[in-house]
Amino acid sequence: MIIFYEKKTGRIFGVINGRKHDDNAIENTWLQPGNLKKSEVGKYIVPFKTKYKMVKEPITELRVVDQETMKVEKVKVGEKEVKQSAGMEPDVPFADLVLDFESGKKDIYDYKIKLKNGKVVGFEKK
Repeated sequence: MIIFYEKKTGRIFGVINGRKHDDNAIENTWLQPGNLKKSEVGKYIVPFKTKYKMVKEPITELRVVDQETMKVEKVKVGEKEVKQSAGMEPDVPFADLVLDFESGKKDIYDYKIKLKNGKVVGFEKK
């Protein structure tokens, strides 16, 4: 998600949805209302990280199951827990709000960007 906002007020005026953008899109995508100068526009790229879950996987061995024919089969001998990707999630303290924006539960345009020392630290209701 790429969010464009007015630096002075935090007013959000444009959003590019999506969790993964290539470098070209990140560098070259720009939204700017006609009444603002480029220097007055902020661009915030919401960072995402891979989310993981632990799942059980079988441990198997090949064993001879028939001595006469020397038939070999894969046999389960145990289980192990492994880490598996479970999608992506916002890598910010206000992740739940970003997820609500993505799902449509909340309208991002009802909020404005909250800045501290020129850096995005969250959102606040208008």
